[in-house]
Amino acid sequence: MTPFAALANHSHGHSRAASHSTSVLLTIATGSETPAEPSLNSFKKEILIQLGISSDLSDRTEGGLHHAYEKYKAYLQACKTYGEKAADKSWVGDRLTGADIIQLFVSKSFFHSHYKRFFSKVSNYPDMVEWLENSPDAPFDGDLWGEEKGSYNFKDLERFIEEHEKKRKIRKRKVKGDTADKAEGGSKKAGDKKKKKQVNNN
Repeated sequence: MTPFAALANHSHGHSRAASHSTSVLLTIATGSETPAEPSLNSFKKEILIQLGISSDLSDRTEGGLHHAYEKYKAYLQACKTYGEKAADKSWVGDRLTGADIIQLFVSKSFFHSHYKRFFSKVSNYPDMVEWLENSPDAPFDGDLWGEEKGSYNFKDLERFIEEHEKKRKIRKRKVKGDTADKAEGGSKKAGDKKKKKQVNNN
């Protein structure tokens, strides 16, 4: 039995709830609110409450990069919260998997292809983090993205990361080259001094 179905049985203890378990999983996995039976929604709500997740973050409608990043952070916090509750045995219901928690926010495939792929890298770019978090100190759109648009999507974020990773690699190669040149220059000077000393001794 899946964790969500188990939670349904644990919470209600009726055969009718068990018969709905497949529909509950479908509702959670697809993000569809149909069939919109209050008893089914209550299962998901109980999980959200236990994990401390705001219900608006489990909405599958497209909300832009700001909302998506907020979901990603909520997912990370939910994993931590669930781990703590599982450890101190305060969690109600069957154990959850990482996939179960992911699907509270977004489909598993989209999470891996977009959320994890890109958001796991933005910590390398403090300005981008501030922008995603709507920080008062966030740079202006044009300064950060190189252009001003009405909205930005994952394609824009992918382009931003690719361009900045290329710049970082170029800087690393330059630093590595400068270090090698200094080392070579130091070795040459040491060699010249040694030759000069030998000449003087002769």
